[in-house]
Formats: sequence, structure tokens, C-alpha cells
Amino acid sequence: QIERVEKMVNEAIAEDMPVVKVTKSLDEAKKEGAMALFGEKYGETVRTISILESDSSAVGKYSYELCGGTHLERTSDIGAFLIVSEGSAAAGIRRIEAVTGRGAYELIAKRFKSLKQTAGALKSSVDEVPAKVESLQEEVSDLKKELANLRAQQALATFDQRLSTVQTVNGVNALGAEIPDSNVDTLRLLADKFREKYPQSGAVVLVTGSTVIAAVTEDLVKRGVKAGDLITGIGGKGGGRPNLAQGSLPEEKVKDALSRLPDVLAGKLK
Repeated sequence: QIERVEKMVNEAIAEDMPVVKVTKSLDEAKKEGAMALFGEKYGETVRTISILESDSSAVGKYSYELCGGTHLERTSDIGAFLIVSEGSAAAGIRRIEAVTGRGAYELIAKRFKSLKQTAGALKSSVDEVPAKVESLQEEVSDLKKELANLRAQQALATFDQRLSTVQTVNGVNALGAEIPDSNVDTLRLLADKFREKYPQSGAVVLVTGSTVIAAVTEDLVKRGVKAGDLITGIGGKGGGRPNLAQGSLPEEKVKDALSRLPDVLAGKLK
């Protein structure tokens, strides 16, 4: 829509239509169909602006409005017209801002300079920039997926090592572990793996950065142990379902918080 409006205005400019200014009463101008500009206030006498479709007075008006400012003699005097922003002015009304003439030329020059600099950085021609950017986006997307897979594998390897540190607290298998360079989805996956290994009497708290995930087996939920209570018990914030909760911990306190898990769990099992 913005492109269509811009094209429509530039076509009207290129038509080199005459601009006619006439002063008359506000009532007369309104009866003739003059358009009042949004938000403007007018006196009893107004200045009307007519853009004629031809120099011949017999031809109709391209536009007819009320205005208090100065105008050009012909539409071609405007030069180029470029829309630079669009937004809401009121309910159901959009407002556009544009530059014309010298301002439009300066904007074109600035944008073309940026485009040439981008082409230089991409080692491509100006015309090839869109395709080059699209290709790079696809490459970045593939690399992100590859990195995510590598991090998941690393997290799994770290988790397997941490399983050797599982403690028994009042008959419950408990693990508190930090998994570096991971994310919340991977922590949830690892929590599920822990419960697969310990389908009964299992409680786990996993941390990456400041994100913490806690999970407990269903038999512990029935005994009144909730995953969210483990997070808050070690000094974190968060909550969720009784068997799986998510929250946060200050990064500088992670090791100390995880060391408190056995005592917190023991207190919940009493």
C-alpha cells in the first residue's frame, strides 16, 4: 500500500499539473467539496488549493483542499516524493511522512551510498545484494542449527558425567548440576532423561546461566514434594507444574544453591 501511494503521488508530480490558489469563504469552499486537512483549524476566510488535471479550466480537479500555506505553481516543481514513515494518527486514520525535492535527492543519495557499502562488504554488485543477503541468512540459520546440535551433545555429555554424582537423600535419588552453554529446552530434555533413569524416587535440579529447571517423579509429588519448592528452597524464583518447574537463580550463587539441594529435599521428605 505504501509503495502504491508513493507511485501514485510521483505519477501526479510527473503529470506537471497546474496548482491554482483562490481565497474564498469557508462555507463556500466546503460546499464545493474542498478537503479540510486533519487536525487543522480554519477561519471564516480560507485559501483553497486546486490541482487541475489540465491547464484547461474545463477539465476537472485532481484534488481540492483548504490550506493556509504557500504552494508551488505546478506539481512537477515538487520533484521526487519518498515516503519515510507510516503510522496511526487516530482510529481508522493513517499518517505518512515523506520528503520531496532536495530532501528526496539527499535521502536517495544516502541510501544508495549505504547500499554500495553493503555490496562492498558482501563482495557483490549492488544488484546482487538481496540474493547475497538471503544466501547468508540461510547459511547463518544452518550454522545456528549446527551449533544448537553441538551444544545439545555437549550438554548431554556433561549430564552423563554428572549422573555419577547422584546422591541418595532419604531413599530419593537427587541430582543438582550445572550444565554450561545450554538452554531451557535442553534442560527440560535432560530432566526427562533423569526421570527415565529414575522413574521412582527421583529429584533433579539443572542450571544453565541463571535459568533453572527442577523435576521430581510422580511418587514424590504424592508425598508432597513439588518441583517449584526445590527451586525456591535453594534460593531461586519460579514455579510451574508439581512435577516440573522453571525459574531463575543469580549466576554468582549457583554452586552454593545447588549444594543446598540435599538439605532442602530432606526437609520436604519429613
